[in-house]
Amino acid sequence: MADFAYRKKKAEIIMRKNGLIYVSAVSVAFLLRRFYSTADSDALIWILAPAAWCVKILGGISFEYVAQIGYVSDRYRFIIAASCAGVRFLVLTFLMAVFSFTHRLATGRKKVLWLVFSMGFAYVTTVIVNGIRITAAIYIPLFLEDKGLMPKWLTSERLHTMIGTTVYFSVLFILYIITEKICTQMFGAACGENEAKCKKKIAVPVFWYAAVVLVIPFLGRLYQQEWSGFLQYAALVTGVCVAVMAGFSAVSSIITSMKTKLIKIIRRVDA
Repeated sequence: MADFAYRKKKAEIIMRKNGLIYVSAVSVAFLLRRFYSTADSDALIWILAPAAWCVKILGGISFEYVAQIGYVSDRYRFIIAASCAGVRFLVLTFLMAVFSFTHRLATGRKKVLWLVFSMGFAYVTTVIVNGIRITAAIYIPLFLEDKGLMPKWLTSERLHTMIGTTVYFSVLFILYIITEKICTQMFGAACGENEAKCKKKIAVPVFWYAAVVLVIPFLGRLYQQEWSGFLQYAALVTGVCVAVMAGFSAVSSIITSMKTKLIKIIRRVDA
């Protein structure tokens, strides 16, 4: 009970000191999502154009812009349309950066600067990550079809979702670590409690990804009472996220085991 009261008081203090920044961030995110929901490719060229440029750099694929349609590659029969803009990932990265680290900054000026930086950082990283995702979404299906590795249940739409989820979810962990380093070293943020614990570093990106990709859309569907395709989508996304976390866990265990063995070998040599 005492622990609950302490946490509640701490949360109230954080909200009192950072509430204006949080409200501003949520407002920006809401306006972006609202704008994106009705925007066509012409209105989203500010994020589609650099993404197409990234795909050209990464995959050597050239695109031609067609008004109100998007960037088109006739050779690969692929369109970078409004739905490929990555705005949801932009919002996700922005909110994660603001809510995860603003409370660690000492002054109001630093908090405002962090808010502005988070928006710019989210935009740049979204363009790069989206370029990686689109490149993968073009080449992986071609490779699987060429090798005859496409099972019947794996439709092009499901594969597209799996690739996008894998790229976005995996990169989110890296971005969390990067933003933490930037906030600490460049903005003078205080270290968080138990920040060295790996579990917390995993929990934060998982929370934000689940909130933006699954929970908020679920609430929207609940309000509209429209469930067509959502449950299958949610199950597929959840499965991919679990697989990614299992992969990270396995790699982490292997690295830890190798470090332990290497330390033992060094000690034996020194002895």
